[in-house]
Amino acid sequence: MKRSRFLLRFVDVVLILLFGFIVISDIDEDSQIVLPSSSETERMEAGAEIVLFIGITSDGEYIDERENFLLPNEQSLKSHIQQHKDRFGDLAKVRIRANYDTQAHYAIRAAEICDEIEITKAIDVKITGS
Repeated sequence: MKRSRFLLRFVDVVLILLFGFIVISDIDEDSQIVLPSSSETERMEAGAEIVLFIGITSDGEYIDERENFLLPNEQSLKSHIQQHKDRFGDLAKVRIRANYDTQAHYAIRAAEICDEIEITKAIDVKITGS
């Protein structure tokens, strides 16, 4: 019983101190917080990227995953990525997704094509357990 009374009194004292600090603190309603800014990066709206998803089958065929469009060879892949860049400019991005059983050189070649065209790319890698 004594322990619960001590705890209640302790809580009362803490609350009185808290409200006391709030009352005596100098809070100005007109104060503004200056947000940090960066001179290194350009300001960009969220979600302003237009991403082209390229899937790679285990046979080495490339697929536009959004339009379900087959790109049978590297030349057709290159022209498809170039069209994407010409259409959307700097907002265009490429995401390369290979099946777990796809040979790595197909994904690397797709990344090299993106480098040749000078378009931003990302490669999704899924590692499966044995």
